[in-house]
Amino acid sequence: MRLAFGILDLAARVLFALGLGCLLLGGWLSWQTLGFARDAARATGEVVSYHEIRDGDQVRYSPRVRFRTATGEIVTVDGQMATTTRRFAIGAQLPVAYKVSQPTTARVATFTDNWLGVCVAALVGAVGIAGGLLVRRQVKRELKKMPA
Repeated sequence: MRLAFGILDLAARVLFALGLGCLLLGGWLSWQTLGFARDAARATGEVVSYHEIRDGDQVRYSPRVRFRTATGEIVTVDGQMATTTRRFAIGAQLPVAYKVSQPTTARVATFTDNWLGVCVAALVGAVGIAGGLLVRRQVKRELKKMPA
């Protein structure tokens, strides 16, 4: 029986470590997003087409967005998130954030494109850490109940 609890304890430690890794990933993604947003200018872009990405039998679509910079330059970029559906209609207006010094480095400035990955990584990390701590605590309690 001690072997089973030892394996559970190891699993709890692995779950905790994976949760910590996901939290670190969420922090890094957040840092990247905030760093980009800090130095970015904003514009309104228009979806002009979709870039198709073939992956075996599956096709993913990334929107091509055209926008005008503050200096009047017209720039077309691919969105950073590809999905299995065309999320926006052709001609739809989208918020865009771009680097003033390099307008071709741009992002679609929606919550989904910038913060969804951060939120998912943080949530999975928090659940992993909590699960690891709870399982480990319960294992310790059960081991104390067992005769030596």
